[in-house]
Amino acid sequence: MELLLQQLKKIFYHRSFWIFVTLSCLAILHLYFVWRTSDKIPSLIDVLGWISIGFLLWKRKYSLKFRGSIAASIIGLALILWMLIRHILGQHYLSKVDVLYGCFPVITCIGLLLITSGFRKLITYKNALFIAALISLPYASLYNFLKPVITLDAQLLHFMLHYLGFQTTRKGAIVYLANGSVEVMPSCSSVGPILTMLPFIVVLLSIYPTRKSQKFFVYISSIFAIILINCLRLSLLAILLDRGDIDGFNYWHTGGGAGIFSNLIVFLIGGLSYKFLNKSYESNLQSISIKNKI
Repeated sequence: MELLLQQLKKIFYHRSFWIFVTLSCLAILHLYFVWRTSDKIPSLIDVLGWISIGFLLWKRKYSLKFRGSIAASIIGLALILWMLIRHILGQHYLSKVDVLYGCFPVITCIGLLLITSGFRKLITYKNALFIAALISLPYASLYNFLKPVITLDAQLLHFMLHYLGFQTTRKGAIVYLANGSVEVMPSCSSVGPILTMLPFIVVLLSIYPTRKSQKFFVYISSIFAIILINCLRLSLLAILLDRGDIDGFNYWHTGGGAGIFSNLIVFLIGGLSYKFLNKSYESNLQSISIKNKI
């Protein structure tokens, strides 16, 4: 019992413990804010984003200390308090479309990292800040920015159905079949899976030391794999709709079948990326050991 109390006391007195407590409170507040303003459960990208940020900081838990300068600490604390006050008052006085209202993750993360590392070492947390910026951007802006992906989804859907023997025509994001039409909406496009998988890929790339060419290959191959898998899902939906199978369409569109493709994307992209990065890491270790022997 005394040993357990000593370990708990050691944890409580460790500075990084309070950093992660603060990060957890900020994450819970942000998810609560998303739930209150949108009247729906926070999306997977919000949850995975905060988990990814926590994991990236956990990797450096032994170097996390309150080592920022006085000026950096004051600015960091001011940024956190400013966003907290905006969130508390914003539910009654501010508009839901307020731009800075949605920048809570990136601003509070910058504030917390300024307190822990100061201005000079802030750039070393670029991966965590990238994820924080990703979950801070409004979905409408992200979908507009990635609108060419929606057009690419429609083009691939039209191409795949044509070579499967279906008589199809395409107009923009709408693909017409003999007995109906399918419109590739932003929510059904590859944009959502890409944004959801980005934090996961960033975490994987942070685990293994990789060159820029390897990072570029992982990002590009993951995006194309996601687009291909989502195109298979859209093709299945289009075929079911053309045959008049509404029950099957609903199952694969909003029912349990939709989760199968989501899990397929996660396991396939995660597995292939892990295998590629792990193989590259092992080959680098072997080359280093050979050089040391020589």
